[in-house]
Amino acid sequence: MAKFKFNKLVRDKIVENIEKSGDNPKYKILSDAEYIKELKRKLIEECNEIANSSKNNLPEEIADIQDIIDSIIYSFKISNKDIKGIQSQKRKKSGSLKKKIYIETVETKEDSEWNQYYRKNPAKYPEVK
Repeated sequence: MAKFKFNKLVRDKIVENIEKSGDNPKYKILSDAEYIKELKRKLIEECNEIANSSKNNLPEEIADIQDIIDSIIYSFKISNKDIKGIQSQKRKKSGSLKKKIYIETVETKEDSEWNQYYRKNPAKYPEVK
């Protein structure tokens, strides 16, 4: 019998479906802390999949991501009202992503608050010489 490594969070009926097919999954129920960690890892996995998806399977990938987000929201007992409020605040302050604006580089003054912010985050904003 062949054995395959999963090591990942799966949907609730996957184990049942594997067992119905006659195969034998080894699984465990995660603690709350493990569950949150694995939800975050799963979100990254699905985001990578969406980056490589075609227009045809994009809705399926978005649905997967939404399920993960919904699970995170439920786990942290965050209300959709709170999220919508935060989205609204961010849109008022910074706008949305609908105008398709893409910044390539930013030149800052040495005493600028943004200069300090960018320098504190070199992995995200590497300095260009």
